[in-house]
Amino acid sequence: MTRQHLKTIAQLGRRRGRRQHGAFLVEGVRSVEAAVGAGAPLLDVLVTEAACDDPRVAALADRAAAPVHVLPARDLDRVGDARTSQGVVAVSRSVARDALPADPGPVLVVDGVQDPGNVGTLVRTAAWFGVGTVVTGPETADVEGPKAVRAAMGGLWDVALVRVDDLGPVLDALAASGVALWGADLDGVAVGEWDPTGTALVVGSEAHGLSAAVRPRLAGRVTVAGGGAGVESLNVAVASGILLHAWRAGTTVGPSA
Repeated sequence: MTRQHLKTIAQLGRRRGRRQHGAFLVEGVRSVEAAVGAGAPLLDVLVTEAACDDPRVAALADRAAAPVHVLPARDLDRVGDARTSQGVVAVSRSVARDALPADPGPVLVVDGVQDPGNVGTLVRTAAWFGVGTVVTGPETADVEGPKAVRAAMGGLWDVALVRVDDLGPVLDALAASGVALWGADLDGVAVGEWDPTGTALVVGSEAHGLSAAVRPRLAGRVTVAGGGAGVESLNVAVASGILLHAWRAGTTVGPSA
């Protein structure tokens, strides 16, 4: 691997670099295993000399449909979040699109969630419950950022990812197709009274709630009732998991037990 190639890969740790090169990083043995198993569009796999002694890493190198580069640890330290890479980093072509697929299936819209760990967990949870498409808006953390990819735990290969600079047109297209837009909100109906048939679910940030672009377009709002004296709200990923379970109840989801 040339020094320039390695320099380009190191740029993928930042949003600007990912957008410029149309690629992102997949770090850690489990994440790269999931990518290889899903047939992800990998461009390169980087492993340290020491990691080659790990049977799992050796198996990855054999199965990966991409060039495998064995590097000194000091070189891999220049790429991504090396503290969690476990000596293995893959480069994938971007899988995020800018418009809904022809058949989006159930849709989860993420509106202004800025913590990348929460964004990745939302993707992972959506994949578990059989959601077909996850849409992220302009104020949402990059779903292809390193922390979000790690938190997604392979879920981003199981859903269609749509990344837009304006949620309005996407929500209007869903509504025009007959989908009812429901937002997660503290002032909504209790989840036990919610009829999610024909729904797309929109979740917002814990600090600011749903954005001005979303609120007027909603058919209704739903909440997870509860609360304690010192607790203002649930974590967005936790609340979304409860709502997705209620929404997708009865659907065969997740791997078999």
